[in-house]
Amino acid sequence: MRRYCWLGALILAACGDSSSDEGDGTTGMTSAAANDASADPASSSNGPTSASSTTNASETTTDDPTVADSTGGDPTTGGDPSADCGAVLFTEPFEDTDFAARGWYDGPQAILSNVEAIDGSNASFECRFAPGATGCEGGTPGRHLFEAQTAVCLSFWVKYSASYVGSGQPYHPHEFHFITNQDDMFVGPAATHLTTYIEQVGGVPRLAIQDTLNVDTACVLRNDDSFVGCNGDFDTYPFTEMRSAAACNGILGDLEGRDCFDTGNGWYSARFVDADLQVFGDTPPWDKNEWHRVQTYWRLNDIENGIGVPNGVIRYWVDGELVIERDEVLMRTGAHPDMAFDQFLVAPYIGDGSPVDQTMWVDDLEVAAGMP
Repeated sequence: MRRYCWLGALILAACGDSSSDEGDGTTGMTSAAANDASADPASSSNGPTSASSTTNASETTTDDPTVADSTGGDPTTGGDPSADCGAVLFTEPFEDTDFAARGWYDGPQAILSNVEAIDGSNASFECRFAPGATGCEGGTPGRHLFEAQTAVCLSFWVKYSASYVGSGQPYHPHEFHFITNQDDMFVGPAATHLTTYIEQVGGVPRLAIQDTLNVDTACVLRNDDSFVGCNGDFDTYPFTEMRSAAACNGILGDLEGRDCFDTGNGWYSARFVDADLQVFGDTPPWDKNEWHRVQTYWRLNDIENGIGVPNGVIRYWVDGELVIERDEVLMRTGAHPDMAFDQFLVAPYIGDGSPVDQTMWVDDLEVAAGMP
């Protein structure tokens, strides 16, 4: 893992140790991002073209009464992941297809399986990828709004067919996303002020963020550490809080891989953290063709004196075992002090098209407020 930090007067530099090669992950994310930005029908078509396209901190406020502030505490480091979660915001049992009646929107529809379901359930959401398909046959439940939160929990049960291989690439499929109140209710998830990604790639759990619309395009750090603009010197460019927290303007905090490339409509900016082991494989205890409970926790970092502090928290549990744990993640800068999660998407997606006929099933999904 490589950790980036601010040094001196707003100078970015690499610090700490690097225990793994980021090359494969970075390359994979580049391809994935290209597919997101160009092929995802929900993607925004207009990326930033100048630094002025980012939100000005003077236009935001920190006392938004609609936001449930849950930052500032210490989440659990293991054991029962429910200890990180508070009030339930909504649930989806997948017992029938009347998704709109339960608050889903943006074309909610999906195929349910009456064969595959967890104990006590009558049905599950079935996402079949036919060969070459990019999305679920029959659609998905779509999106669901909820009261804005600075910390959120996601819980669901998942099972994959014996044939399931995902994309066959070091990126995709995407599965689930949180988006924030800095974007509208129909924003394309591939180009926002912050999108989170909850997924598994090749059986390895992955948590990722993307904040393409925040990029300061006057100074961009590419994946190979070359740069564009920056007045000729990335190390001395005077970055402000009006910048990407993900990758293109350097990175503060924890990551395992990063991605920054020109989509033609702006700079795609993302980074990710992977588990250290393959979870969804062909053998116990986490045979992909059995039901497993996934739980994740996201807590936005603090803003102190107008500056984003790298203390955001992310967690990923499988059947109660913690497989991803990071406590120094920057997800927002001081340009977005009132940013909060308020939208959830079910959006399985393989940009290159599915290499085989494969299916995932999801049951008993729950979104809850995160504890401080």
